[in-house]
Amino acid sequence: MHATLELARRIDRAEIDFCAVTTLSGTPDAATLERGGGRAVYGAPGSPVNKVLGLGLGVEVSDDDLDEIEDFYAQRGCPVQIELCPLASATLPSRLSRRGYVLQAFENELARPAPTEDVPGPVGADITIEAGAGEGPWLQTVSEGFATPDRAAANVPSPSDTVIAIADVMRQFVHPDVVRYVAWVDGQAAAAALSFVSDRVLGIFGTTTLPHFRRKGLQGAIVARAMNDGRGRADLVIATTEPGSTSQRTFERLGFQVLYTRAIMVKP
Repeated sequence: MHATLELARRIDRAEIDFCAVTTLSGTPDAATLERGGGRAVYGAPGSPVNKVLGLGLGVEVSDDDLDEIEDFYAQRGCPVQIELCPLASATLPSRLSRRGYVLQAFENELARPAPTEDVPGPVGADITIEAGAGEGPWLQTVSEGFATPDRAAANVPSPSDTVIAIADVMRQFVHPDVVRYVAWVDGQAAAAALSFVSDRVLGIFGTTTLPHFRRKGLQGAIVARAMNDGRGRADLVIATTEPGSTSQRTFERLGFQVLYTRAIMVKP
């Protein structure tokens, strides 16, 4: 696969549509805005979907476009976060810098063709993958998993207020078009993820594993199950990871490749 402009537009649109669909149905103050070829989404204070994707991909971005985007977030007391694809207009990064945006981080966008045959997952005899999992087990698993970063010690408990705060954010992703997955080990919820299909693009998002179950193949098992469930509904599968992370390596082992790296530009 090659990172063409057409493919990048399709991927960015599928991901931001996932953010918009889940947000618009779950939070009363949610809103979106289309400008400059991209889509801006606002969900709630501190929400991970408060961002812009697709900006400047094959479309010239005017100063009016940027003004409208900044006003959209200013009205909601929210920083502007533009996740910029490297295939966007070449002048856009320097223009954003002049407007006060700061490079905050990078993220990798991975993709692979949708499988035509079953993908074998690294599933042991004691692992069960549940699709359409109940909100309670899924929410508890993703909240505790994301509260403890992969680099943190497995035996250090996450602060309860952190888990609660993450749960409040993740609750908005409960939506009829989103499939929730939970991996169970010996009757215990151990890992979780989400999948969503838009325009024949299957997105696998929010993959996380509880600390003491990590390095046991659970993430790979869930990703394989989600791909198998999406067969016939999509021709492309995507995921977003932190560069060089364990998650990235897991996806690569399942046939994904890094197509491009987004620059996360933030204006307070």
